Amino acid sequence: MTGGLQHGDAGEAFPLAGRADVFEELLEVLRTVRKGNVSTVVLQGPSGSGKTALLDLFLEHCRSSTRGIRVLSATGDEWEAQLALAGYSQLMLSSPLRSAKGFDGAPAPPSAPVAELSPAQAVNYAATLGTHLDGLQSRGSVVVAVDDAHRLDEQSLRILVFVMRRLHEKRVMFVLTLDPDRAENLPAGVLDFLTGHQVRSLVLDPLSPEDVRDLARRRFGIDLSATAAHGLVRHTGGIAQHVVELLRELPEETWHSWFPDLPASSRVRARVRSVLAAASPGLVRAAEAVAVLGPGAGLPEVAHVSGVGSVLDALDEGHRTGLLRLTVDQARSHVEYVEAGAAAAVYEQIVPSRRIELHRMAAAVVQDEADRLGHRVSATPGADEPLAAELEDFARRQAMVGAWQDVATALFSASRLSADRRTRNDRLLRAVDALVGSGNIAQADMWTAAVDAMPPSPLRSSVLGYLSTVSGQNRSAQAQLEMAWRTSNPRQDPAAAAQVAQRFVLHGVASWDGPLITRWAETAMSLTEPRTPAHIESEAIYGLGLFAQGRLGEAERAYERAFGRAAENAQKQRVQMGAGWLALRADDVETALVNFEAAAPTEHRGGSLRISLWAEAWLARTQLVLGDWDAAAATVSRASVRLETSQMPLIRPLLYWTAAELWSMRGDWDRARHYVSQAAVQPGTYRAMQVPANLARARFHEARADYESALQVLEPLTDLDPWTDERVSFWPWQDTYVNALVMTDRLERAEAFLTAFEGVRRERDIPSDRARMAWARGRLVAAQGDPDAAREHFEAALGHLRGLHRPYLRARISFAYGQSMRRAGKRRLASSVLRAARDLYDALGAATYVERCDRELKATGLDIGNLPDPSDPVLTAAGRTQVPLTAQEQAVAELVSAGATNKETARALFLAEKTVQYHLTRIYGKLGIRSRSELAARYRPPD
Repeated sequence: MTGGLQHGDAGEAFPLAGRADVFEELLEVLRTVRKGNVSTVVLQGPSGSGKTALLDLFLEHCRSSTRGIRVLSATGDEWEAQLALAGYSQLMLSSPLRSAKGFDGAPAPPSAPVAELSPAQAVNYAATLGTHLDGLQSRGSVVVAVDDAHRLDEQSLRILVFVMRRLHEKRVMFVLTLDPDRAENLPAGVLDFLTGHQVRSLVLDPLSPEDVRDLARRRFGIDLSATAAHGLVRHTGGIAQHVVELLRELPEETWHSWFPDLPASSRVRARVRSVLAAASPGLVRAAEAVAVLGPGAGLPEVAHVSGVGSVLDALDEGHRTGLLRLTVDQARSHVEYVEAGAAAAVYEQIVPSRRIELHRMAAAVVQDEADRLGHRVSATPGADEPLAAELEDFARRQAMVGAWQDVATALFSASRLSADRRTRNDRLLRAVDALVGSGNIAQADMWTAAVDAMPPSPLRSSVLGYLSTVSGQNRSAQAQLEMAWRTSNPRQDPAAAAQVAQRFVLHGVASWDGPLITRWAETAMSLTEPRTPAHIESEAIYGLGLFAQGRLGEAERAYERAFGRAAENAQKQRVQMGAGWLALRADDVETALVNFEAAAPTEHRGGSLRISLWAEAWLARTQLVLGDWDAAAATVSRASVRLETSQMPLIRPLLYWTAAELWSMRGDWDRARHYVSQAAVQPGTYRAMQVPANLARARFHEARADYESALQVLEPLTDLDPWTDERVSFWPWQDTYVNALVMTDRLERAEAFLTAFEGVRRERDIPSDRARMAWARGRLVAAQGDPDAAREHFEAALGHLRGLHRPYLRARISFAYGQSMRRAGKRRLASSVLRAARDLYDALGAATYVERCDRELKATGLDIGNLPDPSDPVLTAAGRTQVPLTAQEQAVAELVSAGATNKETARALFLAEKTVQYHLTRIYGKLGIRSRSELAARYRPPD
């Protein structure tokens, strides 16, 4: 491709963020057109989405093509749309073959647009255009481009459609851009054609946060954080023009801090001023009311706050000018601004006294208590202790139901309205604490300096300890919480002490320290009444502390009590999440699924984003266990957006462990590596971060049959996450560790570890744990040379899963079983078991292990259905068929010819290195070759 545009490497070189795929589709259509197929493409997207920029780039490519593509172009204009043939004239005058005498013998268009056009004249002009295009395409391909087709004059549009319908087997491509919101301006017949099956519609979706980060980095040299990118997308709706304008106009430091609101761009402000300057007083007042009321302003509220007698007339005017729109559905009606940033532009031009009055009027009419208090705060520029007290009371009530974002907002407002400095600091500290509770870590981080500057106090240390915990800073959290407890006074202020104790509970679960969890949970619950936040939040984790100590029955009874006391509000979210953890670990996976799905949403009942994200991370894991991998991928994708926005490191490894494992199994190595890197943590962080981070890497290496690397990252877990008589591990890594030891010929260490693991006292057998121990023992016994005993262990492992829907674990066990039996020479049994493993992996979409199963099945040398028969002669030398390789030899030859070392081949096929060398010697003899390079050059797989 010429012109310096490398569309095939869109991630780095493509100049329009988020549009590489659409551009590639345009090129695909062009390739079809150049073979003699007329095609029409409509680029659809709202104003500012980048349609014109994409079209210009495409036309630049066409003009710079070495084969010379002829381009005719026109641009719609609101004023020219009133003149017949305005667009047609642009097209003809842009022709590369136009001259004073005409266009290839056809009559030239009028020198200026005409006022009227008869049907006969329209047909004549259509024939002229068709003839001209036919002549042009005989010399090369032609692209006819119309930008803003919704603004083109009707006669030109009808002529274009007339020609589009009648051209056949010509090298002509029509490309039009269209704003769907303005499509009603098109004549009915034209719209029907442009949205019909004959036309290819390419929709320009809003930019994603990653697109925005890429745009900011490459165009402006700004390294946006995930939080800033998500905030920019929310503010602009992902409309490219608005994003570019704000990145260009605002100081770079804007993007390096948390921001609740962004201003309008200068273009939007100018447009708003222009509209309001020409608007009626009614529209001005209605626009101000909508700006003050905010998103979702109801029609009755707009009418009351604006004071307009006929608000619908004002909204009609706002609709015609493209400023406001009214949406009516079954639930309610609401008024909103059409363009992103317009609300901010209107709000900033309201004079302060008028703004205060509007907020007072809004407070008198809105129904929601939080909104009402918010308007009262906005109408109060100075200190107001009575209002601050009301806000504090509201915050207390919201805390009782776990709506922590509402608590934070109310307390920040109360702090601003406080006249007394000590009271102001106290409310500010509790506001930051509530932000952490809500999971809004990005905003809470911005207050760290202010909190650090305050005088030492138990509350200050508690807040800093809480923030350190959710940020994954283990040592800092421990030090701050210990300081908070030492300086607190449980007798004088039991509620404050209970809050510190509850923070220790979270610190304990992140450390997966059972005694720490239960001790501090009992302390917090002893200092508070049931149904208070610290009591409920401690009770929601208490059962996990019991389970971590091997007290499964007590843990289950603790959650039964907690559910009996939990009200139907955001606090129940915490109980559901904790109970889901326990259910997942106790093999009641279906119940875990229900609890995690219930704990994840926060939109309708408030709650904690942290708890929601934790629930979603475990939901993805549960879906992986149950074999619903598409749902797991969707959960990760959804949760990752909120996780990166919140900047909560504590949960990152847990979520991305599942993602790394899933995409490793599916063979998408680039995506798997990305998630492995996203799961990575620094040394010294919490156990609940380090273990899944290591497991993400281990699963990646295992899927690539790199057992040495898998063992290297699993080894630290023996000290980091031991399972003893007094401590139960939550993460199932022990079977993977034994497998890695066996596959790297460390059989004595595998025997010692597995024997100790099997000997740990357990209150109750958990079927999946039994299955993991049994298949690990089967793998080890097979390597020790006792295939009959190994078979018994593998069959026992599968038996433990009988009645449980665990396709992924069953597939893992079956693969190890079949591979072990194939190595032991039990080919028929191996073939049967491997076929079952292959079917399970295929149903999961685990392409990596489907391929490995196929390789193992070939190595058995038995008829395996649709797989190639490895006994067929497939290798040739000097035109002669060679002596066929055995199935085992063919499997070795495939791997070695692809570049695998003897050790890597041995690990992949579960063979000894000496056996691989033996097979290579026989392969060389059969083929008459002497080196690995000759094998690589001569070997050709059957497929």
